[in-house]
Order: sequence, then C-alpha cells, then structure tokens
Amino acid sequence: MKEKSLILLALTALVILAMGCSAPPTPTRVPTPTITLPPPPPTATRVPPSPTVPPTLTPVPASPTPAAPSATPTRTRAAVVATAVAKPTIAPTAPRPANPKGSIAYHVKEGGVDRMSIVDVTTGDVRPFVTVGPVMDLTLDGHGTNAHAGEWSTASSAFAYIFAGAPGAANILKIRDGDKEVSLYSSDTGGGLSSPTWSSDGKRIAFIKMSANKENPTWSFIVINSDGTKCGDQFECYNNISQGEQYRGGISWGKENFLTISYNTAGAPDVFTIYANGQGARNVTNNPADDIAPVFSPDGKSIAFTSNRDGGQWRIYVMNADGTNVRRLTAGPLDVTPTWSPDGNWIAFASTRSGQFDIWMVDTHGGNLTQITKTGGTHPTWTR
Repeated sequence: MKEKSLILLALTALVILAMGCSAPPTPTRVPTPTITLPPPPPTATRVPPSPTVPPTLTPVPASPTPAAPSATPTRTRAAVVATAVAKPTIAPTAPRPANPKGSIAYHVKEGGVDRMSIVDVTTGDVRPFVTVGPVMDLTLDGHGTNAHAGEWSTASSAFAYIFAGAPGAANILKIRDGDKEVSLYSSDTGGGLSSPTWSSDGKRIAFIKMSANKENPTWSFIVINSDGTKCGDQFECYNNISQGEQYRGGISWGKENFLTISYNTAGAPDVFTIYANGQGARNVTNNPADDIAPVFSPDGKSIAFTSNRDGGQWRIYVMNADGTNVRRLTAGPLDVTPTWSPDGNWIAFASTRSGQFDIWMVDTHGGNLTQITKTGGTHPTWTR
C-alpha cells in the first residue's frame, strides 16, 4: 500500500513536471512572431531601389552629349550658309573644269561713247577694241534686246559687229580683221541691225534687221556672204520678212546650216531652231515666259539662253539643242546674254550682282562663279 502511494506520487510529480515543461513552449512562440516581425525591415531594404535611382541619374551625364552635337550643327550651318552666299549656283558634286582660255569682247559705255573692249580671261588684262555707237540693239525701247552686239568668226581672227555713227543713224554691219575693217551691209536711216553671227565654215553671216517704218515696222532674218559677194543678183542670200517685232532677242549659228533664234510669234518670245534657208522652224522652249538671246555651244549640242521664267527674274539656262533637259545655271538678280567658252565648259554673261552690269562666268554645272570685269560691261561674246 505504501508502494502504491509512492508510485502515485511519482506519477503525479511526472504529470506536474510535464505540465510545467509544456508551458514554456507557448511563450517561446510569442517571441517567435515578434522576432519574425523584424524581417519586414529587410523589406525596408527594398529601399535599395533608391540606389537604382542613380541609373536614372546616369542620363544626366548624357546632357553633355546633346550639348556637343548642338555645337556641331551650328558650325555646319555656318559653313553651308557661307558657301551658299558666296556661290549660290555651285554643284558640289561636279568637278571643276579646266580654267577657260581665250578673250571676251563686251560692250561698255565710256565717256558717253558706246565701245567694245576685250578682256583676257586668263590674265584679266583689258584693252579697247572698236567703237560701236548707239546701235539699235542696245537702245531699242530703252532696255535693249539682250542680243549680242558682235561675234567672233570660228577662227577668232575676224569680228563682225554693228556700228551706228549717231542716234537714229543707219546701222552698219562691219567686219574687223586685224587692222582691216570693211562694211558689208547697212540699214535704212532710222532702222537698225542686230545680232551678227557666223556660219561654222566662216563663209556666211546671219543677222536681224528692223525697218525704219515706225508706224508699221518689219523685222527680217537675213543671211549674206561674209566676203561681200552677191547671191545671184543681190547681197541677201536669204531674207525672211515678218510684220511687227518678231525677232526679239538674238540669233546664233550652230553647226552646218542650223541656227537658233528668239522668235515671238505668239507674244512672248520663245527659242526656235531653224535652217539657214528658213525651213524647219521648231519651237524648243514653248514657255509662257520670255526666252531670249539663245546661243549654240561650240559642239552644237546645247543652247544657252536667258529667261525670266523663274518668278520674273532674268537668269541663264542651258538645254539640249532639241529643248530637253532644261536647267538653270545662275541665280543672280539680273543675268543676261550668255556666251560659251571655246571648250564648251564655261558660260560668260552680263549680271548686276555686283551693283552694276559686269561680266561674270560660271561653269556649265552652275559652279565656280567668277567676276571677270569690275568697271562695267554688257553683251559679252567669247572668242571661238
């Protein structure tokens, strides 16, 4: 009995001990949640995204990069503007042709006298040449016909030009060859002659004639022999007479019997090609603007002319002889009367871009604009 009591006491003690041991685990669970709560601070360690902000700040160094480009465009713009102002017609991709040679005869008024002077294109030396006087082509209607006052023969030894001794006097077609000078043809008093041009073989000269009849004037396209001989019983080998002012802006002889002429049959003048016998006339510009002063290239494949088709501004154009591939060469305020260099790579013309009429030249791509005279000059014609 005593043993049973001891066993019971022992069991009771074990139960109490077991109950006492099981109580502590409960409080340890409480700290566990409290201890596990601190891990959220690790979530606070997500604040490291603020370190990722520097990546967003890295664009800031990029700002210097835009700054540098902004400087570069400014430089390139300045360079382009400078080039454009200096040489507005330059074609950057076109190579510069060889420097032109020869001389240019041009009209200039000195001391109230109309003269032709000659400038050497290579040296720039200028010398007086012939006196032309107040011829029709330079005074008609107060603004001239923009046609050539003279032209060199193919060999450049002889020069055909128009002379007038006084205002209203008869105009005379003359040929100057070295020290020799002959008169070939004369208009009536009060009439006028214009635009002498040589055939490619140098044997004939074509020109324009206006009658003296102011009420009902006639204009003629005439061809004569350059040596003064007759064609049959008269000096005129060909004479195409038109009522009114038909031949407005000059004439130029190309190859063989082929010429180009500015002919205003419909009001505004157009550039035509025509044979020396008056046959086969063909309008190769057919433009509502005024197309005048046409001149054949040395090889006869191209025609340079003056036109106001660009917003009324008179500028120099070049096209194929059949009227295709028309392109503008100049962009001056007033560019007129083109003439070709002997090699066909340059065109000289009269322009007011220097503040007065002077002679300038440009290559046939529209580049390398160069001023030739600085004391005035109009109606240039290049040696051939």
